[in-house]
Amino acid sequence: MPPPSPPSPPSSSTTQPPSRFSPPPIALLIYPATLLLGSLFSVLSPTAQQPSSDSTEASASASTSAETIPINYFARKDNIFNTYFVKIGWVWFTLAFAALLAAYPPSPVRGKRQLQAVARWILATTAWYFTTQWFFGPAIIDRSFVVTGGKCEAALAELGQVQEDKGALSGAVAGKEEFSVYLTAAACKAAGGAWRGGHDVSGHVFMLVLVTAVLGAEALGVMAQAQDGKGEGEKVEEGSGGDLRTWTLRFVSVIVGLGWWMLLMTAIWFHTWLEKANGLLISLTAIYTIYILPRRVPAWRDVVGIPGL
Repeated sequence: MPPPSPPSPPSSSTTQPPSRFSPPPIALLIYPATLLLGSLFSVLSPTAQQPSSDSTEASASASTSAETIPINYFARKDNIFNTYFVKIGWVWFTLAFAALLAAYPPSPVRGKRQLQAVARWILATTAWYFTTQWFFGPAIIDRSFVVTGGKCEAALAELGQVQEDKGALSGAVAGKEEFSVYLTAAACKAAGGAWRGGHDVSGHVFMLVLVTAVLGAEALGVMAQAQDGKGEGEKVEEGSGGDLRTWTLRFVSVIVGLGWWMLLMTAIWFHTWLEKANGLLISLTAIYTIYILPRRVPAWRDVVGIPGL
């Protein structure tokens, strides 16, 4: 009998095995689980119940007082974490990402890995910018809000201050009509209007999921590179190099941890189930494109790489 032929080498088109530090796609289930937990808490917990601010015109004053004295500190949009962390979240994300780039351990392919990481940052930033800031005009979130019937209306409080003078009243009505031409939430708020009536996809959920997932994957990639360097006989870094990586990973851990906490707070206090689910879906689409698809498509992997490999 002829000897059995040796097994053929794997094709370059097969799926790339992830590094041992690379989280499996199933790890992303932490995000729908977090949103489900927060949403259930908002429904089942008596402390999370609060009057609706847009049910009827008669309840406007009651809802205003409820906003003045919120049930929970994190239900206030002006809480310190929302103001100085979430609203400028992409600044914190970029600082953390840059710190991770600087913490890459020395290796013959360090420059290539850093360039591929920059490509991943560009893709994540593009997804964030198109979704929340600008997409050849209004951002994707603003466009979806308008398409589903949303518009910028004059604040009810302003209308209540209008005197009985018919001329003033007609001017207020005309002003109310003008509010409908503002097609972004930022422009509406700047004009003193209220963004109402449409499907408001949660930009907080989108950004917080994207930021924490990207930084988590990149941090694990840096850890994998450092560990692989030790396994290949390289000297263990002491002094400034090792300290930089240690403090960088601590800084990134704080950003990821706080991001997850604010995601949970968003799930409890803001948006409907569907609005949060759609924010999650958009972010997971971006994460799949940047981190999971390269494992299956070699040509794309050559461009963006895989953290830790």
